[in-house]
Amino acid sequence: MIRRAVSVVSILLVVLPVLSAPVGCRNPAQSNLPPSAIAPPGTPLAPLPKGDVYADDTGVGPDVLVEPGDTLDVVIRRGAGEEKYSTIVRESGVAPVAFLEVDVAGLTAGQSESRIQERITPYMRNPKVQVNLKKRVVKLKRVFVFGDVKKPGHHAMTRHMTVLNAVVAAEGYNETAMLDEIRVIRGNLERPEVLTADLARAFTYGDMTRNLALQENDVVFVPRERMGDASEAAKKLQPILYDVLAPFYFTFLIPAIIQ
Repeated sequence: MIRRAVSVVSILLVVLPVLSAPVGCRNPAQSNLPPSAIAPPGTPLAPLPKGDVYADDTGVGPDVLVEPGDTLDVVIRRGAGEEKYSTIVRESGVAPVAFLEVDVAGLTAGQSESRIQERITPYMRNPKVQVNLKKRVVKLKRVFVFGDVKKPGHHAMTRHMTVLNAVVAAEGYNETAMLDEIRVIRGNLERPEVLTADLARAFTYGDMTRNLALQENDVVFVPRERMGDASEAAKKLQPILYDVLAPFYFTFLIPAIIQ
């Protein structure tokens, strides 16, 4: 009975460190494909995405004040006709409208309508002015990287970003990652498009045809092999089992050595 307990405890204390150790015999960057599987020379790559930032003209509420750089969409109606102007407010706060320059800095859209109508009335009969104020906001594109990477989460989408760039932005992959089975989830949640990227092919053969170009809000998922899941579980269980079994280990081991 004592020998059996000693054997069980010894096996657990030996096996747990082995399970919790990194899987050293496998290189996730090594492709399992034969050399014949690489893309032939001249195979076109996926088109690269556009820039990392973009300007968005956003409509605002009636109480927002006009500032330099804002866009004013002005409609001047007179009789049966109308004239439309789209103008950007200058640094001086002046907005060119038709043949006039109107100071609109610090005014709301409604106040700008009155100011423009007042200025243009001497030149037009019964004009009616409508102003739509737009704020130009610079937005940053993002991608999301999850799975067996060192820094999962959202990352800024740099210019010409690919799956490889996204993994680098996530500070690289772990030793248990499956780089030949990376998933890229694109589109809305109801009907997403799921693509497969293969970075192991790129690292082994230099074949970049499966290093997919990313789009804004793409989700990149780097899966982990099952041995990695077992290793992660063993790391969490190891200190608990050590605390529970260590006293029994020495209790059973000393009599066994003495005998």
